[in-house]
Amino acid sequence: MHSKQNFFVIMLAAGIGTRLRPLSNRIPKPLIKINDETLLSRIISNFTEAGFSKFVVVVGYKKEVIKKEIADHYNLDVLYIEQETPSGMAEAIELAMEEINKNSEKEMITHFIITAADILFSKDMILKMYLFSQKFKSDMVLSLMRSDDVDIAKGHGNVEISKELDLSYEFTSQKGIRITDIIEKPEPNQILSKYYSLPLYLVNRKIVDYLKSVEISKRGEKEFQDAIKAGIIQGDLVHGFNFINEMITTDNIGQYHLTNLRDIILMNKRFMKSNTIAPINGIFPIVVNPITIKEDTIIGNDVVVGPYVIIGKSCKIGDSCKLSNVITYEGVTIKKQSTLEWCLIDKDVVLPENFKAKNCFIAKNEKKGFEIINF
Repeated sequence: MHSKQNFFVIMLAAGIGTRLRPLSNRIPKPLIKINDETLLSRIISNFTEAGFSKFVVVVGYKKEVIKKEIADHYNLDVLYIEQETPSGMAEAIELAMEEINKNSEKEMITHFIITAADILFSKDMILKMYLFSQKFKSDMVLSLMRSDDVDIAKGHGNVEISKELDLSYEFTSQKGIRITDIIEKPEPNQILSKYYSLPLYLVNRKIVDYLKSVEISKRGEKEFQDAIKAGIIQGDLVHGFNFINEMITTDNIGQYHLTNLRDIILMNKRFMKSNTIAPINGIFPIVVNPITIKEDTIIGNDVVVGPYVIIGKSCKIGDSCKLSNVITYEGVTIKKQSTLEWCLIDKDVVLPENFKAKNCFIAKNEKKGFEIINF
């Protein structure tokens, strides 16, 4: 069995977060907070609690604030790799592995766990992935999910599977499946099965050579899935491991993999279990659990809050407002008789009386006061 000391965790945190604009203009995706803790912090904590201690973080966009977040919260020896122009996962992984090789001459690194900085799984799931790879002597293990929604193929790799005597065809928490092919973001007529990979992988050192052999795709970048496919062609044991029990659609994938603005609400819902309410100025609202209300918040009369509402610091909620599935950043003012559902409201936004909105991000606009981005 390979010790966890022989593993390096590669975290990919260089992306611009285009689909999270305009929020990502001020907050890089890895520093978006999920139930009051950043994605980055949650990911690092899960790996350290699972016993992994070697990290390389690929940075680019707003790299200094990402480095500061790690330095402020963890006493870790982290290698930082700068990807100046984000040009795909495969290139980021290649850069990371080159740096690991330079800095690990005296120790034998046999395996890598690769994770995007926008996907969250518990330490228990990470440990199961590790133990599964040891038990079945896998060359690679992919985190998988099941979906009948063809739109899921637009953002994920799709895999072909085979039945084996020693592995279960249907996923369980203890067993997995053998993968016989993989394709990145297939067209509807290219879909191989209902099983898709998430950006969390466990691989051995052979992946380095496979990455070198990958050619530029039609999308103009090296695809990491093509490196996995190269291993399959060479006869490597490539297995899939179930990470999500429910069937996935474009409506619920955001609970696990944060891609767009709506996903921030979905992922927060996944982690909100109970109420956290700071002292309130004004009248205590009618509450539908769970909610979070932070300090210095002023609340008017006859306000209904919840479920799944997070009100940031120094916010003002006027009389007769109703909020459900809403997250506000600090300094937001919502004037009386407003109704908000499935809304994300950026800092210092002021909304007028009788304002109604649903399924949108509301950002501050210096000229218009605010602007609405529907999702």
